[in-house]
Amino acid sequence: MPEAARSYTELLLVSYRIPSITAYNRLENSPRTANFDRSLKAEVRDPLWMLTRQWQFGEFEGEDAASPVTAQILGMHTTMDRVSFPKGDAFPFKQDIPLETHVEREVIRPDLSVSVQMGRYFLKLMKKHSLEGKLPDFITRYPLIYAIDPHDKDAVVLYSAVKHKMFDGYRLYQDIAISHVFNTWVDTAFPADAGTFKSLAPLFAAWHERNYSQPANADDTAWLPSQLEYQFSISSPQNQQVTLVADQYYEGHLDWYSFDMDPRKQVPLPGEEGEQAGPVENFVSFLPSPIAFKGMPHPRFWQMEENQTDFGKIDTSVTGMLHLMLAEFGLIYSNDWFMLPYPLAVNTLCEIKGIVITDVFGQEILIRPAGKGPETNWHRWAMFHHSSKTASTNNTNFFYLTPAITKALECPPLEEVNFLRDEMANMVWAVENIVPSHTGKGIRGDEMARVDTPPSDFVPVGNAVIRYVLGTTVPGNWTPFIPVHVENSDTEIRFQRARMPGAKPAYGMLLKEQPAPYFINEEEIPRAGVIVSISYQRTRWLNGEPLLWRGRFKQAGKGEGWSNLKFDQIEDIP
Repeated sequence: MPEAARSYTELLLVSYRIPSITAYNRLENSPRTANFDRSLKAEVRDPLWMLTRQWQFGEFEGEDAASPVTAQILGMHTTMDRVSFPKGDAFPFKQDIPLETHVEREVIRPDLSVSVQMGRYFLKLMKKHSLEGKLPDFITRYPLIYAIDPHDKDAVVLYSAVKHKMFDGYRLYQDIAISHVFNTWVDTAFPADAGTFKSLAPLFAAWHERNYSQPANADDTAWLPSQLEYQFSISSPQNQQVTLVADQYYEGHLDWYSFDMDPRKQVPLPGEEGEQAGPVENFVSFLPSPIAFKGMPHPRFWQMEENQTDFGKIDTSVTGMLHLMLAEFGLIYSNDWFMLPYPLAVNTLCEIKGIVITDVFGQEILIRPAGKGPETNWHRWAMFHHSSKTASTNNTNFFYLTPAITKALECPPLEEVNFLRDEMANMVWAVENIVPSHTGKGIRGDEMARVDTPPSDFVPVGNAVIRYVLGTTVPGNWTPFIPVHVENSDTEIRFQRARMPGAKPAYGMLLKEQPAPYFINEEEIPRAGVIVSISYQRTRWLNGEPLLWRGRFKQAGKGEGWSNLKFDQIEDIP
């Protein structure tokens, strides 16, 4: 039989196949009543049916999984013992004060309030020994001499109240602790009571040094005026030295994420000799503890969770990765997390060498750090891990437990400067929102810059109807920063402090402590601007001692500004 004469049935059986249609069905419950009380009871009518359903869904199949019973962690501990600032030599780091205090504190600049406070305390010591009768001699020796701005109303009242009734306690402290001429003066002025006054001097000096935490040298500062932030490094002993660098610290709180590793930097300590201690090995073995939190799903069907936390009501989208990760952690892997408590002393740099977990089957599993192994990516994001400033592949696994404060009290700003961009004038303005007052607090900068004498009326010449204005002016608390080229560069610019014609110097220290020329890098002042402030902070450290120091803080600004500065204007004469 020829090929062309084959029957239709044979063609279907040999050359062609009957097309198949695959369909998927899904069972959906359709409630017949609005009352779900009986349905939520999950009554068991047929236990055999439930067993078959468990078999159908593979719940009887075992998994190669087990719970951890023991954990061993091997770490290398190193104590950080030296701190270095951009200028000067490194100095030993003592844990008697927090690291923020070491970095932020600065020398107290005396004002009327500080002088009166210190004078009153020394007078209190004098009264305990019935020496208050010598007060006029101290007022003559250490008079309160301050130039008070008339716009600082509270300071004017304070100065008039204490000018001839109290002496300058800060000048007295300088004679006691710095120039040491106090002993000579009391020997001459009070020969009968000189011994008593000499015994009060160290008590007075110790009180002041205990009341205000200050660096030993005024030049020991980590603040960089050109970058408006702190920069410093902390290092371990030179035996296998590790240096952590914090080159962008300005938020007022230090933690592990404030530091990066810099293998290139070696920090010797002046006067250090002999062999130094290296890292110490630390081995810990303990029982892992399961993690529990509110809203965590119970592993059994018959247990219900509390309704205080509902991960199912997280309002997010497909791009909300953080919300999705939180929901996945809380709903899917909630009962699979265990906590391995690892004790660590403050100011310790820890490198985890390995974690070994032993499960209920006796298997030992080595836990590797995140990002290690065949899928290692050098720019992979990692938590609780210090990045290296040089190496593209960081094989270390360091964590630094910073000796930082947990909570501090902060006073209202003593000084606040708003660096804002003025695109119309093509410059940056440093606006002193708050300037220091002699009362020990801040005062509004626009009040201090207020002009008491109004400008004289303009008298036109002849029948003129317009006038030429060379340039307008700005308030006295506005300091200009003009763009200038960086040396040996035709494209990069930075901002240089300038001065308006006839303007007074800045009121606060942020703008006038740096000698001319004062430059600020362009990238430090974004379009939104930055606000830099100075305030006192007070905290209590681990030894129970209270600490008080002056520190600086930088935060984002509130947008661009307009100074209304104009040149070569033609105006109508009213």
